[in-house]
Amino acid sequence: MATTEEFRPFRHRPRLVSKHSTYNIKTVGIRGKGIHLMNDFFTTMVDTKWRWNMLIFVSGFVITWLFFALFYWLVSKLHGDISDVKATDKTPCFENVDSFTTAYLFSIETQTTIGYGFRYVTEECPYAVIGVLLQNIIGAGLQAALAGLVVAKVRRGKKRSGTLMFSSVACIVEEDGKYKLVIRIGDMRRSHIIGAHVRGHLFKMMRSTDGGSHPVKCFPMEFNGEDGSSQIFMAWPTQLVHTIDNTSPFWKMSREDLQREDFELVVILDGIVSTTSNNLQTQTSYMAWDILWGHRFDTMAKKYNERDSLVVDFSNFNRTHPVSMSDCSAYQVEAFRKLGYSIIRGDPENNNPSYFEIKKTSQHAEKMSPGRILHYRYNKASLSTSNDKVHI
Repeated sequence: MATTEEFRPFRHRPRLVSKHSTYNIKTVGIRGKGIHLMNDFFTTMVDTKWRWNMLIFVSGFVITWLFFALFYWLVSKLHGDISDVKATDKTPCFENVDSFTTAYLFSIETQTTIGYGFRYVTEECPYAVIGVLLQNIIGAGLQAALAGLVVAKVRRGKKRSGTLMFSSVACIVEEDGKYKLVIRIGDMRRSHIIGAHVRGHLFKMMRSTDGGSHPVKCFPMEFNGEDGSSQIFMAWPTQLVHTIDNTSPFWKMSREDLQREDFELVVILDGIVSTTSNNLQTQTSYMAWDILWGHRFDTMAKKYNERDSLVVDFSNFNRTHPVSMSDCSAYQVEAFRKLGYSIIRGDPENNNPSYFEIKKTSQHAEKMSPGRILHYRYNKASLSTSNDKVHI
C-alpha cells in the first residue's frame, strides 16, 4: 500500500472560503441537477441572488397582467365590443374596455383589487366572469408566494453575519507552557449573538508516493473562548483559542514547517441572532501565510465616555506584535521538557531563525558538565553533544 506525503501546490491558489464568508465551490457533472433544484423551488429561490429574485418578482406580476389582459381583449374582440361601429343596444362583456390598453388596465385593477369602478365585468359573458375569478385566485397565490420569498430572504442571518468581524490573521503564541492558535472576533452591533460556538476544519492536500490520486484530508479543530468555555461571549471583541496538543494538526509543525506548508483553515461560527431568534452561521478561512508565528494581538483601547459607557476602539483589531517564542514545534518542546531541557531563544549573533539552543534545567544540571549546550537545526533528525544524543 502506498504511503502519503504532504503535497504543496501553488502558493496563491484560490480559497475554499473567502474572507467575505462565501464558499468558492462550484459543482459540475451532476445529472439532473436542475430538476432536483426545481423540486425544492422555494429553497432554490431563497438561495438565488437578490437581482434574480427582484427580476422574478416583477416579471411574475407583469406576465400575469399581460396574459389576462390578452384574454380580456380577445373576449371583448370576439363579442364585438372592440370595433369601429359599436352597437348601442348591446351589453359589452366589460364596461369601458375598448382597446388592449384598457384591457391591460382592467387586468391590473382586478389583480391588485384596486377597483376604481370605471371598468368592470358584466353578466353578459360567462368566460369573462371565469377569467376574473381565475385571475383573483392566481394573483392572490402569486402575491403570497413572492412576498413570502422576499420575507424569507430578509429574515435570513446571512446579512447579520456581515457585521461579525474575524481578524485578517491568526497568531501562534506560547501561553502557560502551551502553544495556542489565536483568532480575534468582534461584533459591530450592540445586539449580541446568543449561544455562539466555533469549530474549525483544516484542509490539506495530500499526494500518494506512487503518483496516484490527490485527496484532500480534513483535520477537525476545537476552538474555545478566552475562558476556556465552548460558549463564546461576544459583548466585546474576544479571542478564539485552539490549544495545540497531540490531537491538533499543528502539533508537529514548527515555524519553518509553517512557512513550507500549504493548507486552509476554515473557521465556522454558529449562533442565534438575539433580535430575531434566527440561526446564524458565518465562516472565514486562513491560509498558511495568514498565520503569524510568535505574535500576539495588540490590546484594544478601552475607556469610558461621559455616559459611563465602555468604548472599544477597533483600530487595533488586526494589529499584532512579536513575542519571545521558540521556533520549534509544540511536540519538540514537550519532548525537550520531558527530558529535562529548557528552550533558549534563537541565535542572537547570526540572527538565524532556524537555529536555537536548549539547556538542562536546574534540577538536572548536576548530570551535565557546566555550560554544556545542545544545538539543534531543523535539517537534522536528532540533536546531540559529544556525550549525549536525544532523538526527536
